[in-house]
Amino acid sequence: MLTLITLIILTDISSIYIAKRALTQATEAAAQRGVKNLDLEKYYTREYNANRFVVNLFGNGEQDPGIPIDCEKGQTDSIGTLRDWNLLGGPVSRKNLRQIKVEEFQCDGYEIGIRSSAKVALPFVLPFIGIEDVDISSRVGTFAERKTTTNYYGLNLG
Repeated sequence: MLTLITLIILTDISSIYIAKRALTQATEAAAQRGVKNLDLEKYYTREYNANRFVVNLFGNGEQDPGIPIDCEKGQTDSIGTLRDWNLLGGPVSRKNLRQIKVEEFQCDGYEIGIRSSAKVALPFVLPFIGIEDVDISSRVGTFAERKTTTNYYGLNLG
């Protein structure tokens, strides 16, 4: 009897772990989708010209904060990705991981952070414990960065 109860508890714990991993993957997918939205106005404000080339070449170089993100479009795409994940079920059975919710969305123009939550339905409910589901959450942050290159202004230097 003790072996059976231990097996049931370990199965429930494994189920929670797999659901937590699936929630983190869904949240990462949403953040990656949101960070793909380029803010064209910010991106092209520092238009490259001959003066900028000379300053970058002989000066300290350009300080690159990253690729600017359009936060409004990023939020729409991120939430849409999690909505699609809810509809399609993701890699984990829909019976196990219930409705993913966005608890918090942060965007500073260069980085997106998302905190999400969901409920995990346990496969086995022990009568003496009485827990049917568990709340889990995940926090993910991501940013886009330029690829390091030796091609400056169309001149391949390396």
